[in-house]
Amino acid sequence: MTKSYNVVIVGLGSSGSSVLFNLIKNGFDNVLAIDARCPGCGQTSRSSALVRLHYTHPVIREMAVYSWRFWKKYQEETGYEYDVFHETGIGFAGAEEHVKTIEEVVESLKSMNVEVELYDPDGFKRNFYKDMDLDGLAAVAWEPESGYCDPYEAVQGFVKYSLENGGEIHTPEKVVGFEVEDDVIYKVITDKDTYEAEFIVNCTGVWTNEFLKGLNVELPIKIAREDVLYVSQVKSMISFGWGDFVHGFYSRPDGGTRYLIGGLEPEYDGFEPEPGEYTSPPINVIEDRLGRASKRFPPLTYAEPVAAIYGFYDVTPDFQPIIGFDIRYRNLIHLVGLSGHGFKLAPAYGKAVEELVRYGEARTFNVKPFSIKRFIEGRRERGRYKYGLIG
Repeated sequence: MTKSYNVVIVGLGSSGSSVLFNLIKNGFDNVLAIDARCPGCGQTSRSSALVRLHYTHPVIREMAVYSWRFWKKYQEETGYEYDVFHETGIGFAGAEEHVKTIEEVVESLKSMNVEVELYDPDGFKRNFYKDMDLDGLAAVAWEPESGYCDPYEAVQGFVKYSLENGGEIHTPEKVVGFEVEDDVIYKVITDKDTYEAEFIVNCTGVWTNEFLKGLNVELPIKIAREDVLYVSQVKSMISFGWGDFVHGFYSRPDGGTRYLIGGLEPEYDGFEPEPGEYTSPPINVIEDRLGRASKRFPPLTYAEPVAAIYGFYDVTPDFQPIIGFDIRYRNLIHLVGLSGHGFKLAPAYGKAVEELVRYGEARTFNVKPFSIKRFIEGRRERGRYKYGLIG
């Protein structure tokens, strides 16, 4: 006998698991989540998991603040045994051309009761890291309470809460087809069973268009690859996170002994999006990541490369997410095209989708600008920096 669910979620990375958590926490008791791997084993397992607030799009900024507040009280919200959030502070640094936007973002965050400060480069160097090189810098936005999370453990906490409160999870299990009639998907067919669903939530990320083939739906998503380098911490330890609009990199501490460095311009297309880890850091990754970061933090010149990983982003033409109902199928909800912001904003994304299921619209955040329709109508919601990953 085919089992029926109110909601079937496909994909259990940070976003899918947050959708599951939000549904269960808000009283839905007949929810199934499916993943072809295991919870948190896809791109989430390779996320740099920065938790930061510096976004130029006002709605995304609101979602970032909501998510940041959630991550800071994660244990209270989920009852999980581990506190997954690590507060390090993060600075966002730009040139003269970026100053107006940086100032506007800082003032907006202050109006939302967020502690954030604007520093001139000399002041930041004097207060936070005397070994900085200030070449090209005109302003630094400092978020003292931002940081990073343990992404895999964050997913496990969402999953644990959901299972203990009536949610159902099937892994590893892959969706292989659908039964549809007119504009409704009646059944989801997997390699193990068939399920009826009132709503289907697509959280499949970089595998979105593969998942949607059986519905003859294709979304405007490209696959981008991101290589992340880990180096040993230097003697004059860099204890904070950093986003550099001049040299094009981001970085953060990774525990007490390593420092993580990523780029702001990923490579596109031609990839099989399976995340992984290099057996040893490739020379091109070392030269690019360490070369960029050591221009700002010269002591990194002497840092030892210790590991490198690679993961993938599902990127839309404007680097903003697709959130909302499908155009063709009225019970299919998309939460994809997250463009490198997936983990950071997962709590807000989960809340928005829970409201789409409950009310037919998101009420906490205005996600209407992120409908698929924007691409048909020729609209774009791109952020104001040249680096789309900043948002």
